[in-house]
Amino acid sequence: MENICKIRNNSLFLQSQSNHISLLISRIFTLAEVSNMMHNDYSAGASVSVARLDDSVLEKIEKGQICVNFYTLVLVQKGRMSYRLKGNLIELGENDLVLVPPNYPVSYDSYTEDIQAINLMIEEDYYNKVLAFDENLKGMEYSYAYDLLPVFHLSEGKAELFSVMSRQIHNTYSVPHLYRQEMIDHLVHVVQLLFSELLYGSNMQPSHDLPNKENIFKIFIHLASRNFRKERQIKFYADRLNITTTYLSRTVKEMSGQTVNSYLNTYLYNEICKLLRSSSYNMSEISEMLFFNDQSALTNFFKARSGMTPVAYRRSFEGK
Repeated sequence: MENICKIRNNSLFLQSQSNHISLLISRIFTLAEVSNMMHNDYSAGASVSVARLDDSVLEKIEKGQICVNFYTLVLVQKGRMSYRLKGNLIELGENDLVLVPPNYPVSYDSYTEDIQAINLMIEEDYYNKVLAFDENLKGMEYSYAYDLLPVFHLSEGKAELFSVMSRQIHNTYSVPHLYRQEMIDHLVHVVQLLFSELLYGSNMQPSHDLPNKENIFKIFIHLASRNFRKERQIKFYADRLNITTTYLSRTVKEMSGQTVNSYLNTYLYNEICKLLRSSSYNMSEISEMLFFNDQSALTNFFKARSGMTPVAYRRSFEGK
């Protein structure tokens, strides 16, 4: 089972959050549904929503797995929280940044009564659209980071930057303006730049040959994002980088804390989710497109990560 969710002092995290009805992943919840549940003056049809989180709001989100179809970023300003991601309990401390993509099952574990946080929610298509506007960012692959690098440590300055950007987004939506959408686009882009800096910037662990390892890591991510549908053996990527499989494994683990297989499996899972949501391909066709041995192998892979079958996942989007 895969789970996610939680917070703590100035902890910023991107998560797939959901609603207050007990559900066991019976369906995927939308930004409008979750925003209205949080009583945050949601503007109908908006692609971005900002809400304040405290214990009274979190009490409405019942224990157990929940799932939504948008990105969520949470900046915890006070209190503590823990959550479960892919069955692992994650504790968040002051100024931690947590990132989780849409359509992932989440489960809350615990939070303190004094919890206070800012919750920024962004529709998936809109988030990707804004990302594509930046020539420096659109070629980068971020989905692996949402799943595999859930926690970053933020400085006070970056925590304050996120807080300011969220307030400005909320205020811009609240006041009619001729160029309101353009202003929202810019503010969301600033948030994306913050994430890009955290992902590729100075928070990596120092190493005597860090520049070379950074390049290997970035090239691996580039290769993986373009070849994962067919190539999921580490030797394929080591050969193209002209290094040994052992060195590639060690470098990826040192730079990110995750394994080569974890990255490849995350790309694969996200691709299956996308095909199930937005295409009419049947399970057999998807398994062939992604080079599974058979349909059963695809089903087992997907269910192990999501806790539900591909068919059940697709049905949760029917009628939307």
